[in-house]
Amino acid sequence: MPEQHYMHFFSLEKRGRAVVRELKVIRSVNVMQLRNQNVEQLASRDFDVLVIGGGINGAVSAAALAAKGANVALIEQRDFAGFTSQESSNLAWGGIKYLETFEFGLVRQLCQSRNRLMRHYPSTVREIRFLTTIPKGFRHHPLVLWLGAWVYWLMGKGFTQTPHYLSAQQLQREEALLNTDLSRGGLEYSDAYLEDNDARFAFQFVRAAMDHGCFAANYVQALDMRRDNGHWRVQARDAVSGHTFAIRARLLINATGPFVDDLNRQSGQRTEHQHVFSKGIHLIVNRLTSNRRVLAFFANDGRLFFAIPMGSRTCIGTTDTRVGTPFVAVTDDDRQFVLDTINQRLRLDTPLTRQDIIAERCGVRPLAVMQEAADNSGDFLKLSRQHMVEADRQQAVLSIFGGKLTDCLNVGDEVCVEVQAMGIRLPRPRQRWYGEADASVKEAFLQQARDIDLDRYTPASASEPLSARLWRRYGAVAMHLVEAIRAEPKQAEIVMGAYMHCELQQAAEREMIVKLEDFLRRRTTLALEMRREDLKQDAGLMDTCTLLFGAEAQSKYDEYFHARDGVTHS
Repeated sequence: MPEQHYMHFFSLEKRGRAVVRELKVIRSVNVMQLRNQNVEQLASRDFDVLVIGGGINGAVSAAALAAKGANVALIEQRDFAGFTSQESSNLAWGGIKYLETFEFGLVRQLCQSRNRLMRHYPSTVREIRFLTTIPKGFRHHPLVLWLGAWVYWLMGKGFTQTPHYLSAQQLQREEALLNTDLSRGGLEYSDAYLEDNDARFAFQFVRAAMDHGCFAANYVQALDMRRDNGHWRVQARDAVSGHTFAIRARLLINATGPFVDDLNRQSGQRTEHQHVFSKGIHLIVNRLTSNRRVLAFFANDGRLFFAIPMGSRTCIGTTDTRVGTPFVAVTDDDRQFVLDTINQRLRLDTPLTRQDIIAERCGVRPLAVMQEAADNSGDFLKLSRQHMVEADRQQAVLSIFGGKLTDCLNVGDEVCVEVQAMGIRLPRPRQRWYGEADASVKEAFLQQARDIDLDRYTPASASEPLSARLWRRYGAVAMHLVEAIRAEPKQAEIVMGAYMHCELQQAAEREMIVKLEDFLRRRTTLALEMRREDLKQDAGLMDTCTLLFGAEAQSKYDEYFHARDGVTHS
């Protein structure tokens, strides 16, 4: 087809609604087929391992065990990554701040874990520079911080760019937005950043587990569990249909994040560890600077505070407040603290106000402590952020406490070691269970992309070529998207945001999207990039619902916008 005809035929930003109407077949499969099939299998099979919890810890546990040949089931009472694992800062970092509490072993471990993620997920986990401002009168001399940055770099085995000390004047030249009036200077160093979002990253492990034979289902709650004749029998409820059924497994993995203690009490488990909770919030605002790096500050109370790039937005925060429950919300005081802190540290033409907030993130980080120390843990900010995998071999239960996204591959490896020690055979013990597809697969995809000149369909507002985005988000499955576009060019039409018709169709088939929030908040970042009222007015949203939910499109749309605050946690 001639180039001029392509340009006439496509208007990638505006014609998505017409695409849905014009294509003869909007949906070729049952939109809930994959999930329904998996729920049926959960009720009809005996499993080696049942993983309860579909956040990052549960996702990597299922992916690692399934790849190594175990017969694995995974259930999550909300959506995958629908609680703690959707509320991170999107950073994969080695925890430079833990040097201050002399947790050298933890920092070394996290740096190596960060490097491992960057090495095996080069399209997804990428190095990003941090520019840190050191205030006058700070508790440590700048020389101490400079030396600490070099220790941090050495602990990371020099995997990233080297750190640099900058004077206040150099800081100002590097980032004109910084208010350096009260600064003694600053540091520039490197860590890593998720190009998509935390929830999407966690879901990719769930999808990998399913690709290796795991039967996973979201919106399935464990109601009751008991051990009988060497098996666990878990009574579960499908929140979509309301039906209850039993799942049988030889071993349970409790990967429910902040609810680990609740589930252990439910199953009668006694553990050495338990959780205390740290609440953190982030506010999403319009992009503050065109420089693609993280701006790091010390808040007035000495805690680290970040301004993190997020596409056309900036994510600012966070707080670090001890709370007694996993169910938290952003308060007026939280908002004011974040806004005051960023306004004091940046020279903005107009100070940020609450009207500038596009979206909010709020969650808890579960911190592992010994049972006897839970009520008397001393300085809360000095508690270790290290994860713990605790095994009860007699009862055949693993409990995963704490953890960070950065350390997720170590969690998966440790779970495999413990599961084998508890008598579960892993037929493929040396199988690598993580990482992007081989370079040869990527090259085959890129050749397909070149053959149809895929990047011509890149929206004008996009920050990267379409081929790069598709590979990062879908890996080898992106080949199917290219073939769909080759067979029917209208499949490349944009329906909403930057998402094409063929992407939404494969999401409906492969990504187990039950609610509209699953797509807007976790499979994508649309709910973080757009105000709720703008989402509601977007011309492509109902067509997106049609592609994702078929005949249920209107009810799913109404469910999302009729929720009290636009977010459902059940």
